Amino acid sequence: MEVSKTDIIEKIRSSGLKPTPQRITILENLYSRKDHPSAESVYQSLREKHPTLSLNTVYMNLMSFAEKGIILKINALHNSARFDGDMSPHHHFVCIRCKKVIDMHNVGIPKIEPPKELGIATIFSQYVRLNGICENCSTG
Repeated sequence: MEVSKTDIIEKIRSSGLKPTPQRITILENLYSRKDHPSAESVYQSLREKHPTLSLNTVYMNLMSFAEKGIILKINALHNSARFDGDMSPHHHFVCIRCKKVIDMHNVGIPKIEPPKELGIATIFSQYVRLNGICENCSTG
């Protein structure tokens, strides 16, 4: 997903966070990826160009971004949180063998209507995660 540096700064600022150089760099990295990385993976990809950046800084900022709704935090059969910079409505498929996360755009999922006795008044969003085996793992 291509997002300009100006847009990234505005997303950070409008969420109530200060657009520090570290936050901008971390969000730029996540938005440029399609692999749903962990904080460790983001850190590894940034540490050579940004040697003063710590794993803890990356993790804490990713968590802040997720709490503010700038990114998605996905815990999909992994030992650590995975993050997704694509905030467009979409679902995920997770391979139970290799743990790859695949975006599923333009996949219609019927709207879920919870029973009245649950006391749910309004659903704002609906997200589906499908677990299975990806094509690479099923042939390998």
